[in-house]
Amino acid sequence: MARKTLSFYMIKTIRISGWFLLLIALLCIVSGLAMSGTWGLQKLLDSDTALAIHQTFVWPLAGLVLVHAAASTYMAMRRWGWIGRRTKN
Repeated sequence: MARKTLSFYMIKTIRISGWFLLLIALLCIVSGLAMSGTWGLQKLLDSDTALAIHQTFVWPLAGLVLVHAAASTYMAMRRWGWIGRRTKN
């Protein structure tokens, strides 16, 4: 069985965090629109529930953005040659 490299795990991290980011960002957008009463979403969620959802997912959204951005930046820097591959001694 082939040994998995750091790049393999970084790409998996980028993909998984991207999907979770999409989900949580949509939840934050929908709850924000429901709080403001835009597009009729106040019928979907009352303002108290929308506020609770919006406040609950702020920190997970920030954490996922940080993880996704850090992994993506690392992979981009490797691709551009700013960070070299590790060599065994």
